Amino acid sequence: MKVFNPDPEKAAKKGAKEEGLLSDLSALDKKTVLQIVDSAFVFSCCWSLCVTVNTQFRRPFDLFFRKVCNGEIDGILKFNNRKILPEALNKGTIYDYVFFPDKNEWKPWLSLVDKDSIDKFAKDAVVQDIVVTTIDTIRYSYIQEHCIYNEIPTLFVGPTGTGKSVYINNVLLNTLPKEKFNIIQIGFSAQTGSNQV
Repeated sequence: MKVFNPDPEKAAKKGAKEEGLLSDLSALDKKTVLQIVDSAFVFSCCWSLCVTVNTQFRRPFDLFFRKVCNGEIDGILKFNNRKILPEALNKGTIYDYVFFPDKNEWKPWLSLVDKDSIDKFAKDAVVQDIVVTTIDTIRYSYIQEHCIYNEIPTLFVGPTGTGKSVYINNVLLNTLPKEKFNIIQIGFSAQTGSNQV
């Protein structure tokens, strides 16, 4: 499954900018620039701070985050007296959308995959090698690819058996161009000690 397709040549160069980011904001009007900055801020908050909330508390946190952004919490001022959450986020939660700065557009994560071509497994596929496409596989694959192409270290955390290793292996083994990336896997478990590394 490939959901994020940056230009590997461009992204692999040291210091390359993320594909899709605007390089010349001066060509845009002030209102559009503010919308892009606000949306980039919301997306960054969601996938850095807010992502640490476990699944059970995402909906309540989403409601709280919206109130903070709208200045509805006592003692927290509204952002320059303007609304920073876009209309696109009115359905679902903040976790259900991805922001594309080059188009100044929010899209649902599920729109990143071709629904007609996903989950077509070979008849001889081994059960443990099958990765079923879900909103989580799309989100985590996108973010992992972004971080890899931009040389940003990542750490996937969560309870045992939630698919972290499967998500990571799917991107490393099935998505990245093999002529550009060599994969070395080292297995750790809860019983691995620092003196064993």
